[in-house]
Amino acid sequence: RRARLFISIVTCNIMFICEVYMNSNKVLITSFSEYLKNLKNYSEHTVKSYTRDIIKFFEFPNTKDLNIANIDNGLIKIYISSLHRKGMSPKTLKRNLSSLRSFFEFLEENKHIDRNPTYQIATPKVNKKLPEILQYEDILSIVKYLEDKIANSKNKNIYVRDLAIFELFYSCGLRVSELTSLHMDSIDYYSGTLRVIGKGKKERVVPIGSKAISAVKTWVASRSSILQNSNALFITENGNRISNRSIQHRLNLHAKASGVEQKLYPHKLRHTVATHLLESSGNIRAVQEFLGHENISTTQVYTQLDNQYLMKIYEKSHPRAKKG
Repeated sequence: RRARLFISIVTCNIMFICEVYMNSNKVLITSFSEYLKNLKNYSEHTVKSYTRDIIKFFEFPNTKDLNIANIDNGLIKIYISSLHRKGMSPKTLKRNLSSLRSFFEFLEENKHIDRNPTYQIATPKVNKKLPEILQYEDILSIVKYLEDKIANSKNKNIYVRDLAIFELFYSCGLRVSELTSLHMDSIDYYSGTLRVIGKGKKERVVPIGSKAISAVKTWVASRSSILQNSNALFITENGNRISNRSIQHRLNLHAKASGVEQKLYPHKLRHTVATHLLESSGNIRAVQEFLGHENISTTQVYTQLDNQYLMKIYEKSHPRAKKG
């Protein structure tokens, strides 16, 4: 009986200790999420991804119920290796390691651990895929299609809006979240500039082309006939701020209808603008500032794309470049 009582007490103590560790980890993960959101100004999507990665890490059998101070370099390597064996792509592996690095840096800075266990762990190599872009002829085809719909459609307001959205994307190289968050006062028509809130809530001012300004002005005039529930620049027929998903759907719809063979999504327009600007100016620093890239390495992919495009043109047109 005494033996059974002893085993029961020990079991209860172990369960209590495990529960304390689990609850402690939950508190740390919640604090980490708040830190990313409020101090690092990461986007909601990034915060969710990083938090999800950390939760999955603590669900790993070797890590479950383990004191945070006992997690070492070897355990991190075992975890990353297990993800690799499950067939996780190098890109996702890289993000998981980045999530863990950030989490343990946070713990180290706040004195929860003495040393970050992710130090000296090699980052998985990711082969960079060059982004796809539209040709200028594709841009003209989509614009012409939307202009024809405006001229011949009974419900032209929706096409006036979509043309303004398309022109603004191509003129300013915006991210879709930047475009949907624009307000009525985001545009300075006098100076021809747009105030954008980008990643990390960083503000930048970008120039707008005359075609985009004209399209937006036409939309603003049409917008006044819609019941408005917000100060959003781009709204639905119900007067609500238009969503990212709605823009993605409508852009692809118009591209197909206009005869463009590629699938169109907002970021492809951003890639297109960047490449066309770099083609004509050759000024990578200006393009970096225009796009709101924090690191020049992010912008350098467009240099590779520009070179690839140049090689295609060279091979196609140079009299001494053709084989045979």
